[in-house]
Amino acid sequence: MTRDTLADVLEEYALLLELKAENPFKVREFPLGEVTPLAAEILDLLRLHPEISQVAIGGSLRRAMETVHNLDFLVATKEPALVCEDFTTLPQVAAVIACGETKAAVRLTSGIQCDLRAVSNAQFPFALQYFTGSKEHNIALRALALQQGLSLNEYGLTATAGHADIHDERALYQALGLEFIPPELRENLGELAAAADRQLPRLLELSHLRGTFHNHTTASDGTNTLEEMADEAMDLGLQYLGIADHSKSLAIANGLDETRLLEQILSIRRLNSGYSHFRLFAGSEVDILKDGSLDFDDSTLAQLDYCVASVHQHFNLSEDDMTRRICRAMENEHVTMLGHLTGRLLNRRAGYAVNHAKVIDCAAATRTLIELNCNPWRLDMDWRWWRRARDLGVLCAINPDAHSTAGLHHLGLGVRLARKGWLRRQDVLNTRALAEVAAFFQTPKAER
Repeated sequence: MTRDTLADVLEEYALLLELKAENPFKVREFPLGEVTPLAAEILDLLRLHPEISQVAIGGSLRRAMETVHNLDFLVATKEPALVCEDFTTLPQVAAVIACGETKAAVRLTSGIQCDLRAVSNAQFPFALQYFTGSKEHNIALRALALQQGLSLNEYGLTATAGHADIHDERALYQALGLEFIPPELRENLGELAAAADRQLPRLLELSHLRGTFHNHTTASDGTNTLEEMADEAMDLGLQYLGIADHSKSLAIANGLDETRLLEQILSIRRLNSGYSHFRLFAGSEVDILKDGSLDFDDSTLAQLDYCVASVHQHFNLSEDDMTRRICRAMENEHVTMLGHLTGRLLNRRAGYAVNHAKVIDCAAATRTLIELNCNPWRLDMDWRWWRRARDLGVLCAINPDAHSTAGLHHLGLGVRLARKGWLRRQDVLNTRALAEVAAFFQTPKAER
C-alpha cells in the first residue's frame, strides 16, 4: 500500500470514527438517518397530548432531503398556547429559543433546532403542505392556483366555492387538478406537470424489498458474524442477504485475500444447505484500483455470486481520470454493481470528482447496477441522479453497507431516498424474489 493510498484509507476511517464522537452542538447540518428516529420519538410524545388532534412532521425531513437544518412539527389544536408551552418541556429539549401563542422553537440535546407550529383542524392540510415545502414547489403550486383564480397559502384555498371539504393534502392537490404529489417529489423538478398529466410514478415502498447485497461481517471490518447477519436478515423478513466483505487492498479493514474469500464462500454454502426459505449470496466489495483494474483476478471473481466494485483510495484523481477508472471497472463482466459512487461522507467530506452522467451512461451500456448506499453518512448515489439512471434502464440496488446487524435497519432510509429519486418497484433489483435474483446473477451481463 502506497503512502497516498494509506492516507486515503486512514482519512475515511478517522472521519467515520469522528462522526460517532462529534459534539452535536458543532453540527449545523444533520444527516436524515440520524435525526429520523429522534423525530419519531417527538411525534409519539405529541400524539399523546390530550389537546392535539393531528400532528405531522414537515420540512426537509418529510421530503427526505439527505441533510436537514431543523425539525418542523405541525399540530392541530384548540389550545395552541398550552401546546406550545408543553412542547418546550419535552425531555429532549436542552434550551428554549422562543415560545408564543401559536409557535415555539427549541434546541434539542442533540443540537438540532426544533420548531412547532399550531393551527386549527381546518387549516391543518394547507399548513402541512406549506411547511413541507420545498420553497420552489410551493411557489409553483401557488402560481398554478392563481392561474385558476384561486389564492393558496398556509391557511387555506380561497376565491372558489366547493373547496370547503378539503380535509387532507390529497384533496388539496385534487382541488387544483393534480394527482397527490408524495412529499419526496416536491422539489419543482417536473412533479407538477407529471401530476397534471396523471403521470407520476408509483413509487417504491419498503414492503417491496426482498433482500439486500452490500453487507460486512467480522471476516473484514464488521462487528457481527456471518450467522448473526443472516439471522437478523431473516428476522426482518428478508428472503436473501448478500455478503460483500472488503478485498485484500483495504488492509486497514482486514480485507480478505483469495484464500480467505474462498473459505468464506464455502462457509456460505454450508449455511445455505441448512436454510429452506432463505439464502446467503456470496459476494465481495472489491476495490477499484487506481488504473480501474480490480483487486481480484477474473478467476477469483467468477466464483462469486456477485461483485460490488468500490473506490476506497486515490481520491484526488481528476474528474476525467476518476470517471475513466470507474468506467473501466464496470466494463468487467464480473462487476455486478458499483458501490457508493462518489465516496462522500455527508457534512464531513465531499465526494471525489466524477462525471455522474458518463458513469450512468457507462452503467447503462455495460448493464451494471448502481448502488444506493443507504448508510446514513453516505446516501450515495445522490438522489438527484436517479431519475436519469432510471430512464436509461440502469437498475438500482438499495444496500445498507451494514457493518453490524443494526446497519440492516437502514434499508428504510434507502427506500425514502429511492422514492425521492422517482424510483419504482421495477427499478430496484432487491424487490425481486429470491429465485429471480439468483437467475439474474447467473445471467451474463450483456443478456440482462
